Amino acid sequence: MMKTITKKPNKPEIQLSGVIAEKLRHAIQMPVGTEDIDLSPLNYRKHFSEEALQAFAQELKQHGIISPLLLRRINGKRYELVSGERRLRAARIGGLKLVPAQITELNDEQVREIQLAENLQREDPHPMNEAGAIGDMQKAELSIDEIALRLGKSKQFVYIRLKLLNLIEPIQEMFYADVINTQEALQIATISKEGQTQFFNEHCAKWKQKNFQLSNLDYYLRPYKYDLRNAPFDTKDKKLLPDVGACTSCPFNSATLKSLFPDYAKQAICTNTACYSNKCTASLRLGFVNGLHEHQPVALLFNGEPSEKMAEILKSIEGTESMTRHDYNQVTILQVPEEPQEEEFMFEDDDENEKLDRKALYTAMQDYKEEVKQYEKNVKSGKYQKGLLEKNGDFCAVWFNLDKPQRNEYGRNGNAVTMKVVQEAIKAGTANVELLDTAIEGIKHRETRAKEIDRDKVQANIHQQVEETACDLANIKVLTECDRVAARLLVYQSLDYNSRSKVDEKLFKKVKEVNFEVLKKLSDKEYSYLIRMALAGKADSKYPASVTGITLYKVAEAAKVDVKKIETEQESKAAARAERVKERVKDLNKRKTKLNSSAK
Repeated sequence: MMKTITKKPNKPEIQLSGVIAEKLRHAIQMPVGTEDIDLSPLNYRKHFSEEALQAFAQELKQHGIISPLLLRRINGKRYELVSGERRLRAARIGGLKLVPAQITELNDEQVREIQLAENLQREDPHPMNEAGAIGDMQKAELSIDEIALRLGKSKQFVYIRLKLLNLIEPIQEMFYADVINTQEALQIATISKEGQTQFFNEHCAKWKQKNFQLSNLDYYLRPYKYDLRNAPFDTKDKKLLPDVGACTSCPFNSATLKSLFPDYAKQAICTNTACYSNKCTASLRLGFVNGLHEHQPVALLFNGEPSEKMAEILKSIEGTESMTRHDYNQVTILQVPEEPQEEEFMFEDDDENEKLDRKALYTAMQDYKEEVKQYEKNVKSGKYQKGLLEKNGDFCAVWFNLDKPQRNEYGRNGNAVTMKVVQEAIKAGTANVELLDTAIEGIKHRETRAKEIDRDKVQANIHQQVEETACDLANIKVLTECDRVAARLLVYQSLDYNSRSKVDEKLFKKVKEVNFEVLKKLSDKEYSYLIRMALAGKADSKYPASVTGITLYKVAEAAKVDVKKIETEQESKAAARAERVKERVKDLNKRKTKLNSSAK
């Protein structure tokens, strides 16, 4: 009699329908040739560890297959595998010619139900296999609530597993191989498939090579994320791309994934590179079209040549390709006068009370009115033409003429002038106070920049000396205090986003920036906390065979974590499991003996 095994409460229970159960009871049992069996195209479980299959094959060579495979006949003498793909693959590797099998008639829907039950009720199914099963349930038109209830899991669990289905095949393969963990897989899954493909090609193509590591994943994923708070388009606009809708309800917006990544919820990060680019283009096009209709310009002004996106838009809108184009740096733009604001004329009296300099404001307003009159006069003079100016994706109407703008070393609108202009003005007797003040400001600006360059040169020379001399092991006599601070900096910089947020909250909440002096003042206790957070944040610290995992173990021991208790508890569970396996094998051996006797 087979011993009853009590399953864990959180283990999924998939009950087979009565029709299937009846068919399985009356299935034909017979040995079938391994080469006569085709794999099922319906099974979503595609990944099998080659190393584990090799070990299983050696086991089958010695003991054979105890539990029969489930097959359905497809045509003639060929069969299609319903369940037991891992056993079949191992049997073929081990050179087994025949395998025990149960054969019955099943339709596709019944095959899927059996495969779902088998894959979800195995011990510790891989998250990707769970995701595939849940995806099949959705295809069978089960709701999220129904799936959660059937699996005995929360709705959050279901949503998280479904998110994994967005992973492209190469990333899934890395996940199956434990190169990335579930949390990292989910981070990658939030990115569009186009972005995932680019990320994989750039950073993961060599993942099968020995010693491959993908540390600081947040850093590598940053180019595929866009802060929607700085988007050049209205993220709430449903009509910008009608087929996509607003960003506020998009699954690629981190703010809509609160259950998956609560830390990112307030950031509103877009992870769909293609969609973000398309919305930027659509917004650019909309702004351009609106500018054309509103201002009716005769020319277009750009910073140099139009961008690639702008060039495509010009090609797509009839009549715009033939419009005159100018580089706005090569023309003179009629500047619109700026109205003075009261806050510009506020001052503090002797009693530190703010007062308005009404006289200065009145004078400025009079000047402004004169400037407006002159501006309107210039517009009406016919010397200027109306253009539509594109600058950083924004469009505005300007009046300009083709006169060359006065230039200086800082560009068209800079305040500095060249010394040649100043000297010529002095010789000609036309130099005024404003020109000389501008020249002085230019000299000061150049000197400030020269000092910045001096600092850069000093730092470059120091860096070279460190590489050539200080990094020579023979020259190092002692570990300096500054070396210790540098080590703290390197540990801090190695933190991932979540770990750094926690460390900043605990250690650096009251400082403006983490610098040398701040790190130097850390106590040993705080430094230990920093080290442990960095170590625990490494993905491979969860794996006992890795050097990071071994180091974490040693740190835990030194930190008085009761590792012996943890090991003892696990050993107890392992012993109980081994006993159950022993009983199972014993019972199945009895059944095998009985079957062999019946066959004779």
